[in-house]
Amino acid sequence: MNPTPTISTGALPSAANHLNPPSPPVVLEVDHLHVERGGYRALQDVSFVVRAGEFVAVMGRSGAGKTTLMHVLAGLLAPSAGRVHWEGACGQPCCRRPAPTNGQPDVRVAVMFQHYRLVPQLSALANVICGRLGAYPWWRTAVGWPRAEKQLALRWLNRVGLGERAALKARQLSGGEQQRVGFARALIQEPTVLLADEPVASLDAETANEMMGLLAELNRQSGLTIICVLHDLEMAERYTQRVLLLDRGLLLHDGPAENLAGLVREKLQWQTL
Repeated sequence: MNPTPTISTGALPSAANHLNPPSPPVVLEVDHLHVERGGYRALQDVSFVVRAGEFVAVMGRSGAGKTTLMHVLAGLLAPSAGRVHWEGACGQPCCRRPAPTNGQPDVRVAVMFQHYRLVPQLSALANVICGRLGAYPWWRTAVGWPRAEKQLALRWLNRVGLGERAALKARQLSGGEQQRVGFARALIQEPTVLLADEPVASLDAETANEMMGLLAELNRQSGLTIICVLHDLEMAERYTQRVLLLDRGLLLHDGPAENLAGLVREKLQWQTL
């Protein structure tokens, strides 16, 4: 096990490859990641890289380590050993950061939480606007939000089908509606990377496909990099490009999102997740 856990930012060394066309830049490198919680090994020696513009599904049975991995990537949980490196990300808790000028990708990470984490006494609109808190100094929001931000938040609520529910308190919304507010709150941040922990778990099949279609559209059209926890094999094949399959903290498979039913049978001896 690596003795010194780190989460670092900055430039990674690279070697020129004159034989092949350049690949998209690496935005995330996870190197020999270990997480122990109360003596339980939640993640064991997990390593992978994610390049700009990828749509990656993190899959596995309950307890495989999916949410633990997402929490570490989001900086909400410290690794026990290993390294998580966000290329080009700011290493300081600053409100504003200019785009890198040295050729590094501009990495802005937004998180969609499994259990929404909305403010129940605020309206759906206000919860979405909270996604813009990092764009302003604290005193600016104390005197009210600019009209342009309110209009932007309403556009995102319309995009997820909740424009007519904008004035309702979060506690008045159903679980599926709250999950869609979480979608809008994350996407209003204009991220270059989205970490989404089971983003469609509370949605009916039709709405789930609409929301996954929205993510796929943003991935194609604006190059949004997405790392997304999913349980639905068919949905992963339809919308994502690559699968990380975890089991009991181990990364069993890292490859294309193809023939996932066969992969699960082979790697886990299960018919489905």
